[in-house]
Amino acid sequence: MMMFKLLIVDDELLMRMGIRSMVEWEQQGFCLAGEASNGKEALELARSVQPDLIITDIKMPLMDGLQLIREAQRVVPGCKFVILSYFNEFSYAKEAMQLGAVDYLIKNEITPEGLVQLLEGVRQKLLAERASSGVNEPAVSYLESLSYLKENLFKDWISGLLEVNEAVMKSEQLHVRVRSAELRVIKFRLDHFERVRKKYVEKDEKLLRFSILNILEEMIPRKWEKEVVIESSSDYLLIINTVQSESELSEVHQLCRDIQQAMKDFMNVTFSVGVSSIIPSLKCLRTAYREADQALQSRFFWGTGQILIYETPKMNHGSKKRSGLPLEEWKSEFRNALESRKEEKLADALLEIRRNLVAEEASEREIREFYMGLAEIISTEGFSKCTCRLPQVERLPYEAVLTAESWDEIHRIVLEYAKQCIATDYPLPERSYADLAADLIHRNYAEEISLISVANQINVNPSYLSRVFKQEKGENFISYLTRVRIERAKSILENRRYKISEVAEKVGYRNYPYFSKIFKKLVGMSPEEYRG
Repeated sequence: MMMFKLLIVDDELLMRMGIRSMVEWEQQGFCLAGEASNGKEALELARSVQPDLIITDIKMPLMDGLQLIREAQRVVPGCKFVILSYFNEFSYAKEAMQLGAVDYLIKNEITPEGLVQLLEGVRQKLLAERASSGVNEPAVSYLESLSYLKENLFKDWISGLLEVNEAVMKSEQLHVRVRSAELRVIKFRLDHFERVRKKYVEKDEKLLRFSILNILEEMIPRKWEKEVVIESSSDYLLIINTVQSESELSEVHQLCRDIQQAMKDFMNVTFSVGVSSIIPSLKCLRTAYREADQALQSRFFWGTGQILIYETPKMNHGSKKRSGLPLEEWKSEFRNALESRKEEKLADALLEIRRNLVAEEASEREIREFYMGLAEIISTEGFSKCTCRLPQVERLPYEAVLTAESWDEIHRIVLEYAKQCIATDYPLPERSYADLAADLIHRNYAEEISLISVANQINVNPSYLSRVFKQEKGENFISYLTRVRIERAKSILENRRYKISEVAEKVGYRNYPYFSKIFKKLVGMSPEEYRG
């Protein structure tokens, strides 16, 4: 399909967001090449991207829609214009039609169906003009777009695939907007990404990225040169030139707060933010990226929705030198609280354990592993009939602890799980065979375990268990068991007192070469390299 370039121009951010999210533009033959909040900005953008269609508001600051049409007709010959207006601005719409606009849209009456119909009419006119002039190639290729090239430049740069001098040279060729002067890297991470992602079917994930990108572009003051890079659907990089001063850091902090609020208002999502220190030039970009990423990793300790600055003491978790954590002692205290069947005592015991972990500056890995051990105590030691799922998560407690984004979340998960298991005033819901099988895997991964042995333990036909397990868990029994074993092996490898062959045995592999092969396939490196 021949693809045409489109600009949306309106001084109302919500209107622009509403229009761009109303239809699948590429299915209609249009590629959204940019947005502007006034006619002057749109004219500059039109000079660079040469759009085929501009959908523009009439009343805007600096330059209105009518003046934009007059000026743009000289800059982009052959471009089509569609006018946005309210009922009381209809006289302006008529003037715009006289100037050459092909159609108009009443703002409070725009529907997806009406917009699709309008686009089809515009597309047919553009195709007819191209055919008469002998042009048959697509008007734009996304893979060749400037934004795509810039995005790949920065990704290769921060990953180390490009040498510094080559990267700086390419940035000049692509007219990167940030100067090689003092700058910061700010990394935004979408909180609870999997939950947000479920609201978007796969084809709409591009819309999620595009909406976030546009809010970022919109919110940054013009006094800061900037580049915005989509690292993934959950992670976004903002690279800004800045000048070191007493107020600079507070301005950056306020900017991040404003962006967080805009994301909450417009998209109902929250972001955590990691901010690098100031670096002297683009040559130090990788350093700034690592700092921003490291700052963001401390989200685990300080919770989601935080703005984390690299220079703060928040980066020091897990650095304390110690001989070892008294984990068994703490687990014993938890068992005693659990056996009391008193929620208050249970909450106090778990809170005291958390204080001890804070005092010992335990690492994220140590904390996750320890809380998984607490969940295992709940389900195996005197509470084997506890077959509940947590109401606020769709996964088993083990899986929820592994994937939780913050310590607060892990703490709540285990506490809620324990409370449900000691409760006697309401019946516990039944669990599926897949859940029961997953539970046995988490408890017995170090033993000789198979689909048949697990099926026998829960009194179900192995073939049926295989089918329902794949349906509910999204992977087959062996794949799930292997993933659990390798995740456990990664944790044990942190402790250097075990030989790697011993680690293999601890997670259920008696054949060390086979363990090493499976580990490398899933992790991307050998157990020796991972430990190193």
